[in-house]
Amino acid sequence: MKPTTDPAKTRQEARSMAAYRCQRVMIQLLCAVSMLRTILTRIVPLAGSGAWWTALLCMLPGAAVYGVFLWGMRLTRVQTLMDLVRACLGRLGGWLLCLVLPLLLLLDGTASMTALITMFTEGLGTRGTQLTMALLTSGVLLTCLHREGLPRGVYLLRWVMIAAGVLMAAFSVQDVHADSLFPLLGSGTSSLRTALTAGVSLAWPLVLLLTVPSPQPCRRVGVALMVLLPVLAVVLLLVLTVPHELLIRHHELAGSLLLPTTYALPAIRTLSQCLLMLVLFLAIGAAAQLATDQLCAPVASPPRWLPYVVLILLAATQVLDIRRLWSFLEQTGPLLLLPLAVLAAVCIPVATLRRWKA
Repeated sequence: MKPTTDPAKTRQEARSMAAYRCQRVMIQLLCAVSMLRTILTRIVPLAGSGAWWTALLCMLPGAAVYGVFLWGMRLTRVQTLMDLVRACLGRLGGWLLCLVLPLLLLLDGTASMTALITMFTEGLGTRGTQLTMALLTSGVLLTCLHREGLPRGVYLLRWVMIAAGVLMAAFSVQDVHADSLFPLLGSGTSSLRTALTAGVSLAWPLVLLLTVPSPQPCRRVGVALMVLLPVLAVVLLLVLTVPHELLIRHHELAGSLLLPTTYALPAIRTLSQCLLMLVLFLAIGAAAQLATDQLCAPVASPPRWLPYVVLILLAATQVLDIRRLWSFLEQTGPLLLLPLAVLAAVCIPVATLRRWKA
C-alpha cells in the first residue's frame, strides 16, 4: 500500500512555500532598488561609459561576503544567517546581528525615502515640501505594513513591474549604439577610483536573502544571480543608449534618477517615472518591515506597532537639510559592507573548527 499523505501537512508546506516566495521576492526587490539607486546616483555620474564594468566590480565584494556566509551555513548545517551567527558566536553574536542589519536597513530606507521625495519635489516639480511629501508617502505606506500584506503585494506586482521594464527596454533597443561603450575608462582613472570607492558596498543587501530559511538551500546562488544579472543588464543598456557626455552631466539626485529615460518617448518616460515611484515606494516599506523583523528576531512575537514607528522615523529624516542628508548617506555608503565582512571573517574560522571537531 502507498503511504497516505496528510492533507493538513501538505497545506502547511504549501503555505510555508508561498510565504517564503513572497518574502524572497520582496527582499530581491529591495536589493535591486538599492543597487540601482547607488549605481545611478554614485557610479554613473563618475564612471560614465565605464559604469557597466565598474558596477560589476562593485558587486564583487558584496557577492563575496554572501558566498562566505553561505559557505559558513553549509559548514554548520543551518538554514539562516541568524542561526550561523548564533552557532559561531553564541547569543552575543545573535544580538550583534540584530543591531547591525536593522541599522543598515534604516540607512537604506532613508536613502530610498530621500530619493523618492526628491524626485517628486525637484525632478517632477510636484507642489509640496520635502516633509509634506514624506508624510503623504508614509501615510499611504502605513496601510501596507501588515505582517504579510506587503510581501504578498510585491509578489503579485512582480510581473507587472517586469513587464513594464521589458517594455521600456524594447523601446530603448532602437537607440543602442556600440560606440557608447567608449571611452572604456569613462572620465579617467581618477573618477573611476572614486566610483569604485563609492560603490564598494553596492551588493551588501544580498546578505538579506540569507535571513529567510530556504526550502531548497542549493538554490541560494541562483536567487542572488536573479538580482545581480538584471541590475547589470539595466546598467549595460543605459550605457549603450546614452552617450558618455550625457551620463556624466547629472550629478544632482533627481537628475541622476530620471536620466535613463530623459530622451525617451513621452509615454515611455511617463511609464519609467511611474515604475520608479512604485519600486522606491515598495523598497521603503520593505526596509521598514525587514528592519523590524531583524530587530525583533530574538522575540517570539514582535509588537505590531513597531513597523509603523520605523516608518515614521524614516519620514522624519526629511526634516533635515536634504543636501546634508544625502551627503551623509553618500559618505556612509562605502562602509555598509564593513560590519558584515568582519562578521563573516569571524564566523568562518569558528564554523570550520566546529565542523572539523565534529
